[in-house]
Amino acid sequence: MKHIRNGLLAHGGVRKNFDAATGSPRRSICEFRYETIICAGMLFLGLGCRTSVDAPPVKKDEPQTVAVTTIKPERRTLSRVIEQPAHIEAFEEAVLLPRISGYVHKVNADIGDRVTGPRHDAKGKLTQAGQVLAEIFVPEMEEELKQKRALVVQAQAEVEQATAALEAAEANVTTAKAGIREVEAARIRARANCERWESQHKRMTGLVTQRIVDQQNLEETLNQYKSAEAACLEVEAKIQSAQATAKESEAKRKKVKADQSAARAKVHVAEAEAGRLAAMLDYSKIRAPFDGVVARRNVHTGHFLQPGSGSGATPLFVVARMDVVRVLVDVPEADAAFVSDGVPVRIRCQMANGHEIDTKVTRSSWSLDPKSRTLRAEIDLPNRAGKLRPGMYAYAIFRAELPNRLSLPVSAITGDKDQPGCYIVENGKAVRTPLQLGMRDGSRVEVLKKLVRAGGVETWRELNGHEAVIRENVAGLSDGQAVQSSAAP
Repeated sequence: MKHIRNGLLAHGGVRKNFDAATGSPRRSICEFRYETIICAGMLFLGLGCRTSVDAPPVKKDEPQTVAVTTIKPERRTLSRVIEQPAHIEAFEEAVLLPRISGYVHKVNADIGDRVTGPRHDAKGKLTQAGQVLAEIFVPEMEEELKQKRALVVQAQAEVEQATAALEAAEANVTTAKAGIREVEAARIRARANCERWESQHKRMTGLVTQRIVDQQNLEETLNQYKSAEAACLEVEAKIQSAQATAKESEAKRKKVKADQSAARAKVHVAEAEAGRLAAMLDYSKIRAPFDGVVARRNVHTGHFLQPGSGSGATPLFVVARMDVVRVLVDVPEADAAFVSDGVPVRIRCQMANGHEIDTKVTRSSWSLDPKSRTLRAEIDLPNRAGKLRPGMYAYAIFRAELPNRLSLPVSAITGDKDQPGCYIVENGKAVRTPLQLGMRDGSRVEVLKKLVRAGGVETWRELNGHEAVIRENVAGLSDGQAVQSSAAP
C-alpha cells in the first residue's frame, strides 16, 4: 500500500511539504483522498474474489440401502451364571468361658488338638461326658457340697421319723373309733335296761292300785328304773367323750401327715441344693462340647478365672467342628432372586489347588442385609479329611436355569440414547424400537416388552415373537434407513 501511494504521488507530481521542526514530509489532502480510494477499491476487489471462489454448500449423502439378516425372538432356556467370592467357616464354633471363680489346676489341651465331645445313646441319654480341656481348683465348693449332701441325709431321717409318728397316729384313730363302737353298744344295752324297768314300774303301779303288791315293791321298781336312766345318761357321756377322742386322733394324724409332707419337701430342697452345687462344681472341668479341633487357647496353669460373658470376655478355648464346614456367600441384590435352597453351585478353593466341588445351596437368609443389600447363602461341605479350614478363601459359581424365556442374541441389541433396543424391519426400513430387557446369559438376553408408538401415544407391549429383528451389525444403522432383509437360515 505504501509503495503504491508513493508511486502515485511521484507519477502525479504531487508537491511535498516538509515540516520545519522535524524535517519530515507533510501529508496533503490529495494524499488522503488517493489512499481512501485505493483502500476502498482493494476491499471491493477482495470481497468480489471471495464471493466468486467459495463453492455452494454440499448436501450430505442420503443413507444407502444395506443388506441385513433378520431373526425372530425365540423362547429358550437361559442359563444364568453368578460368580461371587466366598469364605469358609467351621460348621460350629464354641467359645468356652469360665462359669465359676477359681485357679486353673491343670490344662489338658492346646491349639490344634483334636478333642471328643459327649456321647449319647439312642434315647438321648448321656453315656460319656466330653473331654476335659482344663480343670479349676475350688476346694471351698467341694466342702459346701459335702454339707449339702449331709442335709439331704438329715431331711431323709426326718421323713422316716414323721412316717413313724403317722403310723402311731393312725393306730390312735383306730383305737378311738373302736371306743366309740364300744360305748354305742353299751348305750343300746342301757336303753334296753331302762325300758325294762320303766315297763316294770308301770306294771307294779297297776298292781299296787289293785292291792296285789305292796308299796315297797313299787318303790324298789322305781329305783331300778331311775338307775337305768342314769346308766343311759352315763353311756351318752361316754359316747361324746369317745367321739371327742376320735376327733383329736384325726387331728393329730393330719398334723403328722403335714409334718411328713414338710419333711419330704425338705428332702427335695436339700437334694436340689446339693444338685445345684454339684452342677456348679462340674463347671470346674472345662469340657469339649463336640468333636472338633482347639482353634484357640488363652489359659495357663495357675491363672485365676472369674465368670464372664459378652463380647469383651476372653475365652479359655475356642473349639471348632471340622467334620463339616460352611461356605458363606453374599449374593448381590441383582442376583438374589436366582439363589435359593437347592440351587446348584460349584465351589472352588484356591488353597486346595483349585479343587472344585459340585453341590447345592443348603440354606439362605431369604431376606437381604439392609446395609450391604446382599443375600447370605450357606453351603455345607463334608470335610472328613480336614482339607478345608475356616478362614479359607473360596469362589462360588451358581447356575440358575430359566426355561421358556423370549430372547434375542446379544448382537441384535443396541444401546443408543441410554435406552436398550433393537432394529425391527418394517416396510423395508430399519425402525429402532426401545426394549425392556431381563436376564442375560453369555450369548442371549431376555426380552420383556417393546415400546410401540401409535397415534402419538407410546405404550409398552409384549413381543409376539413374529418381529423381524436385525441380527447383527446394528451399530452402523440409523432409524428409518432403507434395508434389504433376508431371514437367517
